[in-house]
Amino acid sequence: MKNDICISYAALAGIILLSCNGNTKQSTTVPEVEPAKAVPITEPASCYAMIKNKDKVLLHITITNNKVTGDLNYSFFEKDKNTGTINGAIKGDTIFADYKFKSEGKESVRQVAFLKKGEEFREGYGKVNESNGQPDFSDKASIRFDGNVILIKTDCKKDKHGCMALFGEVWSVIKNNCIDLSVTAIRLNPVEMKDKGKSPAYVIFSGDKSQAELYLPENNNTVLERKGKEGNWTWQYHDLKLIPWKGYVLKKDNLAIYGGM
Repeated sequence: MKNDICISYAALAGIILLSCNGNTKQSTTVPEVEPAKAVPITEPASCYAMIKNKDKVLLHITITNNKVTGDLNYSFFEKDKNTGTINGAIKGDTIFADYKFKSEGKESVRQVAFLKKGEEFREGYGKVNESNGQPDFSDKASIRFDGNVILIKTDCKKDKHGCMALFGEVWSVIKNNCIDLSVTAIRLNPVEMKDKGKSPAYVIFSGDKSQAELYLPENNNTVLERKGKEGNWTWQYHDLKLIPWKGYVLKKDNLAIYGGM
């Protein structure tokens, strides 16, 4: 009898133990945690310029997580002006980017390289490979940065419209945007020999040519309204009159002062 009681107690203890173990073996699900997304780090836009006599090179860039985008303009005396954009990356202290630009109305692409030294960017030169139809550096390790194009950091100042005078941008009323006169406008040169050394004037037209916007060296832009019938149009504002003749001629008080194609 004593042995039977002991066995019963042992069996009961086993049942209790199994019951406790059963309660503790509960499945636990660990929630999945999404990896944190990298937040793009964008540095403030910066501007660099080389202005030497009548030569000008201007660079305006924004860097986001080593990706470089911006504007690059070349204006060398008595050479075609190049205006365009860059898209590339900065590795260490060197920018490598594709430069998409327009020159005399033709669009082209080539590779550019700039080495950062303190507050300067120095343009690089080296052997170019054109086998793929787009000029790029064939050996980046051989690029030299000891040329004459040294861009110094400068102020990215904009006017109230957001136009950057440093890049030759002015506000256009009829285009409702910033424009580069040397690229989008018709250049009018002084007519009189005594005025040949003076700055030129520029004119642009609205899409339907109902208005002409005139930029004179001595004052702000002026909008001229179209007058007359088709084939005999003129654009006028007070004493200013623009007529189509061998391109365009601008008259003031009926005296020709500027002309150009």
